[in-house]
Amino acid sequence: MQIRVLGPVTVVGTDGRVVAVGSKRRRELLGRLVAAGGRVVSLDALISSLWEDPPAGAVGAVRTFVSELRAALGSEAIATVGRGYALRVSEVDAWRLESDVRAGSGSSVSWAEPYADLDPSPWVVQERARLSEVRAQAVELRARAELDQGRGPSVVAELAEFAGAHPWREKAQVLLAHALVQDGRQVEALRVLRSARELLVDRFGLDALPDLDRAEAEILRHAVARGGSYAQLRSASVVAGEAALTGGLALAQAQRFAAVLEAERLGNPLLTARVLTAYDVPSNWTVSDDPAQSAALVSVGRRLLPSLSGSALRARVLATLAVEHRGTRDAWALEAALEAEELARSLGDPSVLVVALNARFMQSFQQPGRSGERARIAAELIEVSARHDLPAYEILGHLVGVQAWSALGDFSEASRHVTEAERLAETYEAPLVRVFTNGFRLMRAPDEAGYRALDLSSMPGVETGFLPLALLSIGLPPDPALDWGPYRPWVEGMSLPTPRADHYYEVLWWLTARMAEQRGDSALAEAAREALEPARGEIIGGTTGMLSFGTL
Repeated sequence: MQIRVLGPVTVVGTDGRVVAVGSKRRRELLGRLVAAGGRVVSLDALISSLWEDPPAGAVGAVRTFVSELRAALGSEAIATVGRGYALRVSEVDAWRLESDVRAGSGSSVSWAEPYADLDPSPWVVQERARLSEVRAQAVELRARAELDQGRGPSVVAELAEFAGAHPWREKAQVLLAHALVQDGRQVEALRVLRSARELLVDRFGLDALPDLDRAEAEILRHAVARGGSYAQLRSASVVAGEAALTGGLALAQAQRFAAVLEAERLGNPLLTARVLTAYDVPSNWTVSDDPAQSAALVSVGRRLLPSLSGSALRARVLATLAVEHRGTRDAWALEAALEAEELARSLGDPSVLVVALNARFMQSFQQPGRSGERARIAAELIEVSARHDLPAYEILGHLVGVQAWSALGDFSEASRHVTEAERLAETYEAPLVRVFTNGFRLMRAPDEAGYRALDLSSMPGVETGFLPLALLSIGLPPDPALDWGPYRPWVEGMSLPTPRADHYYEVLWWLTARMAEQRGDSALAEAAREALEPARGEIIGGTTGMLSFGTL
């Protein structure tokens, strides 16, 4: 005989036929004994479970119900223990489910809403919740067992439904991601993790997600470790690009780097170029997150160019070189960006054009006072990307627009780009956008605590030197204890190098002019004046879209 409570409370005899146990009250009493797991339930507890306001004859009624259940199930099925009762049967579906989970295995027990035919009294509600958690653990254990056997594709559909119904379960999202990886769908796996991260952080307020972090790292390592063929390495670069868009920049960049080096080792320039350019991630900042890594990628790209002629692939490699070799005044890098743009326009390929425009944006910092040019680049990026469904580059266009119009002092137009960037970021799950748009709001309403709370940790290139410069921009004295990065000479008053061609170019020349004035160094003051003249009338620091030292 088996008692089933995962669904309506039902008794099935050894012959497979349903055993009638009587009214809802009797089924409720039987269910309450099942919920006790074979332990004794006192008469008083049974009465309070069955009635919110027990009638005068409650004790007699319970005893009658027990007698009738014994008649249906067998006299030994319910034992009298003191002033209470305990269920003494071996086959209960809920007990089997719990036993399977305790043993660390999945379960084949059929599932429906527990105690489905009973009213939602307090004990019923509690048991439904408890058993739902047990069942969730069983699903996860069974899925893990399938994954361990390499049968991930067989559980993708079930896990997708389960993870969708349980968005707060970090483990469910991770299992789904691993199943997708085994099905060869790494990009989808990373999207699952990205969506889960945003939901768990934004809706459920979690800030530590170790399982998601490990899963993302494993997926990226797996993508490169597969190695071997160019197709696999290119796939690894694509996967790394998808991860970068989720906010996992450092790890994604490292995996892309490994894939490119492995591809070059295999010796085919054309296919190596495809691996290099498969990492299709827009960039809106002129300081690399890992300068040494960028320099190595540039070296690979420059070695590839002689093997590439007027093609989309050559344009992409040129654009990659110009983006990776940012923050300098090397003429060849600007020429690479311009050639990439020219090739893209001649080919009429919008997906190549947006990459080339990104490169031209990066190299526009070679000269000061180019905010107007960057505003035009932003407008074209937005128009082309919107028309050809290239959302990552449409977002880039709006972020470039925020920076360009902030520098030009048109904060109304910059705010419009902020709104659009955030709308697209929410739609296409681009969490890093908020870093820049929140930075814009701080520029407009400066606040020390706000700047200190701005989390730039996932973007080392942006983080380096930002906080001390931001605090300086709101009138606080320079703090030598902060990480000034390459901008430390401007706080220590040492010999000042020529500012890099990056987002802080005008800021650093402006600080240089102040130091020259304090020192009475007329030659240095004149050099600063000449350097800043092309940006006359712009907002100092506005090119960052996140801080301002006032109008030049």
